[in-house]
Amino acid sequence: MTARRRAARRRAGSGPEGTVARQELLLRSAITVVGRTGMRGLTHRAVDREAGMPEGTCSVYYRTRLALLTALASFVAAELHADVRALGESLPEVTGDDGVERAIDATTEMLLRWSEHPELVITISELALEAARTPSLSEPIIAWRLNLTEVVEDIVCRAEHPEPHLRAEAIVASLDGVVLGGLLATSRADRPAYLRSMVSLVLRALVDAPIEA
Repeated sequence: MTARRRAARRRAGSGPEGTVARQELLLRSAITVVGRTGMRGLTHRAVDREAGMPEGTCSVYYRTRLALLTALASFVAAELHADVRALGESLPEVTGDDGVERAIDATTEMLLRWSEHPELVITISELALEAARTPSLSEPIIAWRLNLTEVVEDIVCRAEHPEPHLRAEAIVASLDGVVLGGLLATSRADRPAYLRSMVSLVLRALVDAPIEA
């Protein structure tokens, strides 16, 4: 270990108390960096600056860029999955038109919360693209997608529609586009109406659509 790295390791004790707290600060700072500059701007030094921590701190906890990306993917996926799991638990019954309306309302509220933190949406999108180019990074992204699809599939199953897994995959893929569209195509004031109309269209179309053999 170089003298510079040893010094950085000692200085890494500054800032939030405890390793877990410092790692969370670094990863949240990484989300901000990616949201502002894209994946190209994500460096250990940029994360240190954003976190207000001594240079070299990030590399103490995440020695390589791949280690940083892998930790970031797991962190962002966990943040988003907690919201999705809560959504699933809030909809014990999704039958009839009233049930669909509740699902539309709850999903719209979740996407609105995500749109309040566009850097989170941008980061998970950037990481998904990066995972397509870096197979070793794909595990946390694939796990996140599988978990998300499972929650949506459970909601569709309660509505007693055929092919729930296929419908869930289509809904998840469609909502990816809806979230990005909300960030790109609307103003902040118009976003709630846009998201609700898109979520309503996606859920009603994909939950009720016939599946061809």
